[in-house]
Amino acid sequence: MDREELKKLYNAPVNLRLKHIALCVIGMAIAILISMIFLVDKASWQLLAVMRGCAGVLAIIFVIIVTVLVYRVNNAYITKGRRNKK
Repeated sequence: MDREELKKLYNAPVNLRLKHIALCVIGMAIAILISMIFLVDKASWQLLAVMRGCAGVLAIIFVIIVTVLVYRVNNAYITKGRRNKK
């Protein structure tokens, strides 16, 4: 029963949008890292450093988005449980 409530909260429109944004961000980071594999011989070290930095920043943004998503869902779940008990 609790899993179903959490699933409903995760699939709310706002939270679903956050999930999609997080997936796009981590997808871009992975794409940059994979492109670095193929460009290692052709690109300068400055370009590779910038690409590595961008992938790192995207990974940090992903972690922040997922943290916000989990916080929003757990906060809604806890406050909903408190309201039902009163």
